[in-house]
Amino acid sequence: MIRIVLIDDSTTFLAIASRFLTKHEELKVVGAVSEGRLAVGAVSHLQPDVVLVDLAMPDMSGMEVIPLLRRTMPDVGIIALTFLEEEKYHDTVLSAGADAFVAKEELTHKLVPTILNVARMRGQLKQPSLA
Repeated sequence: MIRIVLIDDSTTFLAIASRFLTKHEELKVVGAVSEGRLAVGAVSHLQPDVVLVDLAMPDMSGMEVIPLLRRTMPDVGIIALTFLEEEKYHDTVLSAGADAFVAKEELTHKLVPTILNVARMRGQLKQPSLA
């Protein structure tokens, strides 16, 4: 089971994303945070395997949250989410400490595989057995 925390200033998006993710038996949403400035404390408390972070938040952007998360929880998987132009932010997000980037327009078909890949990469999900 991969434990996930969502960070996004839109409570509507948090509800939709939570419902979408809980349809997958290998995923469990353990928390949702609607303010970037509360994210690091919540993530430290909830101890997820993967964090999904919106880049565009009014109080503290995802670009500010990501390096803080990476410093305080170096083993957590971090996936940046945004409606912003992907190509413009992709390299910057990865340089800030995120493991992956998913455009919100592609959420339904790219998010779950990306979560599984990041969890595998971070050692939180075992590779399937070839036996």
